[in-house]
Amino acid sequence: MIVDSCVDSTGEPRPLRYLEQIGVNPAESVGLVVATHWHDDHIRGMEEVVARCGRARFCCSAALRTGEFLAAARTLEGRRQSQLGSGVREMHGVFSRLDRSRQPLWALADRRVHRWPTAEVWALSPDDSTFERFLQVLASLTPESGQAKRRLSEPSPNEVSVVLWLAGGDIVVLLGADLERAGWARIVAGKARPEGVASAYKVPHHGSKGADDPAVWEKLLAPSPMAVVAPWTRGGRVLPTEKDIHRILDHTRHAYITAPPRSGGKWKGIREVERTLRESGAVVRADRESDGVVRLRRPLDGGTCWSVALFGSASRLADAVAA
Repeated sequence: MIVDSCVDSTGEPRPLRYLEQIGVNPAESVGLVVATHWHDDHIRGMEEVVARCGRARFCCSAALRTGEFLAAARTLEGRRQSQLGSGVREMHGVFSRLDRSRQPLWALADRRVHRWPTAEVWALSPDDSTFERFLQVLASLTPESGQAKRRLSEPSPNEVSVVLWLAGGDIVVLLGADLERAGWARIVAGKARPEGVASAYKVPHHGSKGADDPAVWEKLLAPSPMAVVAPWTRGGRVLPTEKDIHRILDHTRHAYITAPPRSGGKWKGIREVERTLRESGAVVRADRESDGVVRLRRPLDGGTCWSVALFGSASRLADAVAA
């Protein structure tokens, strides 16, 4: 199963490269590909992932099957140079690759979207009540004839994000996507979700306060679960903040981050150095080991402890504060 995507410095989808590095053929072994939502930082490379995982079903939010969204995506064809979100273009490319034999799976709250002999995947969001709000926002972002073209972006909060519940044996993993607090409140209050608590947690929305609901830690997660955060930087904004990190550490001592949070200014400086080197004729290649990966593993046939491996810039979340 592949959930979301990003690309390396060569444009290669990172999930595919990782699977190949551990000896797994994506074309033969991947049974499910999920796009939790269409923000740029979650689905870069998704079109290629879908193309190369030829046996996999593709799953995304049921909100995206609306005629309004598909019509908006179709208008993007041939407009690669426009100021439109690359996430929308990526999703348009995914839909273009699907045919009748690979109809999408539409994720809705409290519905099983896939099953293997030893594990199953449930969607915990979005719920039916989000559809009308999604359509209203989408209508406001899509220009009519004669209007200026604007960047199509995700409704805020990220109510249509697909939160996933993975269960295999006595192991449960909760993948939080970018769902924010209002959506989590609906999940916690829901009565139809699968029973149990998760021992591993992909912290939602880069650890931001707006996505944190204490009830999730109390009711959906085991005490001090394994928790993984992916940072986010744009301009001068950085997530998680130091306050966010301390709040997460109050919930668990087993927290990890794929890279230390860094300010936009610092990244800008790196880009300026790279541009200067290229202008002088130097060849600049990114160090792949700087790509951060947190790998959690636990056997399905027994054992109660997760093993943790950190690669590249990944570290314990507590060390990110110290740095």
